Amino acid sequence: MMSIDEALGRYAEAVQDLSSAGLALAAGTFFNCADLCNQAVEKMLQAVYVLRHDSPAPYDHDLRALGTLVGAPESVVADLDALNPYHPEAYLASRAPDEADDAVGPETADELLQAARRVMRWVRPIIFESH
Repeated sequence: MMSIDEALGRYAEAVQDLSSAGLALAAGTFFNCADLCNQAVEKMLQAVYVLRHDSPAPYDHDLRALGTLVGAPESVVADLDALNPYHPEAYLASRAPDEADDAVGPETADELLQAARRVMRWVRPIIFESH
């Protein structure tokens, strides 16, 4: 059964992404921070899904849909909605990469980091109380 090892691995990757997001915020690379927060949350939700279903969730980078699949509460879904637009494929479709940091800005990057940390606080006990 791969689920707990796989879930822990995905969760660990997510924690590393959040650490990198904090460094990106401090360095002033605001889109990078937003992108890393988006990636981290996707990995956290995937960790929950893998834990419960022993396989990765089918998804298309829609954090709300993935949150719904894992039963995220409405407060978490609100954070997912805030983070969802920052997947690079969607975000960079409408702006040049060199404009992305200015488009995000420091306040938004900080808010997204806080949102991702709230999602992590919801996910952590699900992962660690499972075994």
